[in-house]
Amino acid sequence: MTGDDHNYKFIFQMLEKTFQHLQALQTQVNQLPPAQQGILKKTLDNLFNSLQELAVSDQFESATNNAAKLVELEKSNRLLERTSAQQASQLRQLQEQFQKELSQYRRENQALTKSEAKLQKVLRNSPDIISILESDGRVRYHSAAVARVLGYKPEARIGKVQGELIHPDDLLAWQAYFGKLLEHPGIAKPIEYRVRHADGYWVYIESIGNSLLFDSNVRGIVMNSQEIGERKQAELAIKESEFHYKIMSQITSDFAYSFRVTPDRKFVCEWATEAFGRCTGYLPEELAASGWWSSDLVHPDDKQMLIEQLQEFTSIRMGTNEYRIVNKKGEVRWVKDRWQAVWDKTEGRIVRLWGACQKISDRKQVEVQLQLAKELLQAQIESAPLAIICTDTKGKVTVWNPMAEQIFGWSATQVLEQIEPNIPEGKEQDFQATLKSVLNGKAQNGCEVSLLKKDGGSIDLWLFAAPVQDASGQTIGCIKIFSDLSERKRIESERQKLVGLKNMEEPFWARYITPPTNTKKSK
Repeated sequence: MTGDDHNYKFIFQMLEKTFQHLQALQTQVNQLPPAQQGILKKTLDNLFNSLQELAVSDQFESATNNAAKLVELEKSNRLLERTSAQQASQLRQLQEQFQKELSQYRRENQALTKSEAKLQKVLRNSPDIISILESDGRVRYHSAAVARVLGYKPEARIGKVQGELIHPDDLLAWQAYFGKLLEHPGIAKPIEYRVRHADGYWVYIESIGNSLLFDSNVRGIVMNSQEIGERKQAELAIKESEFHYKIMSQITSDFAYSFRVTPDRKFVCEWATEAFGRCTGYLPEELAASGWWSSDLVHPDDKQMLIEQLQEFTSIRMGTNEYRIVNKKGEVRWVKDRWQAVWDKTEGRIVRLWGACQKISDRKQVEVQLQLAKELLQAQIESAPLAIICTDTKGKVTVWNPMAEQIFGWSATQVLEQIEPNIPEGKEQDFQATLKSVLNGKAQNGCEVSLLKKDGGSIDLWLFAAPVQDASGQTIGCIKIFSDLSERKRIESERQKLVGLKNMEEPFWARYITPPTNTKKSK
């Protein structure tokens, strides 16, 4: 074999190896994902085309006779080998990257599967109803809570119109709410409405809609709904209570208030009931700047007493006061104020004052009249010319007037809150029986009694006794009025003596003979 034949053989072998390498590369490229095949496929196709053109070209045939072109072919072969090696290296890198991405995809897919399982578990056990509605209001999805809350199986509601279960009185509001969700993507404000339960009664529901119609993953409206029956009952109870409070506030003359206490011990009115304005003529905000007790609302003679009480708030947390207020017209009114201070442990001071005021002007007028009557009665008792003694239901002395002191000899300080000391020994039961009879309502209109004096002597008296009752008509004791019989008996004794003397001066027969009377009629 000549040297030229050897060169031909070598060249053909190199071309075969090159074609084999290119075929191997093309097989490996076909195993890559479609997105990565385009990176190498075009380059390999160009190499194939170039080799084929080289194999059939006249230049290759003439290369057997041209040593210079053979050298050129060897250079092209080496370049092709290097290119093939580079492409093979890139292909290995792409394969490694593909394996990494495939592993990452598998991990993410597993995590997504777990996440979906958790989501399904949450949806099954969530107390809220998760729903997806189509743009026409039909149900695409209901979570399991729809069975617990409304009694419907989730699959039974698929494809049904959501509005068909809504209370007629709430349907217009629901339709307007759903229309806004169709027009405005995103989360809307909550809405409350009633939905018919599978058993026929109505359930209060609160829903929050999220319009995801333009989200390619959802393309619907997501509704998160929860039952609020207990809350609605509480709200209705509160409204009813507020209504009752408002009515009572409108018809009562009493008023309540709340004051906030600032750190510098100023009192700022937070609120007061409606009766405050009717009673005082002021609005609560008119007292906000000046406080309460330092304002002109409190009578000047009572203001200092209230201010002094404020200084004792650290030790006194609640109390009751009676004082006068001066309304906007200048009229004086009495009120009874029951208040309670709120102590803040953190700040270490009173932070709020709550209270309720009751108008007591009428009661005060009655008390003043009763006081005047009491003072008048006391003056009459003190100046009475008769001994007046009052006892309670147990027989203890409550009143012992000056004439009683003069007659019996004991002073009032010696006998008050004590059993009467003027009862003779052995007569206690008789006097207890008399007291019991009087306490039972039987007045003693007059009887003669003999009582002791402090000096040990006795005195004859004429007794009048009557029960004493309080404002409610309950008997609380008795009153005894004593008239001294000593002078009367002395006069009676003197009269008897005079009668006896007169009888001694007349002849005895004069007692039995009646002098004749003149029966002659005058002409």
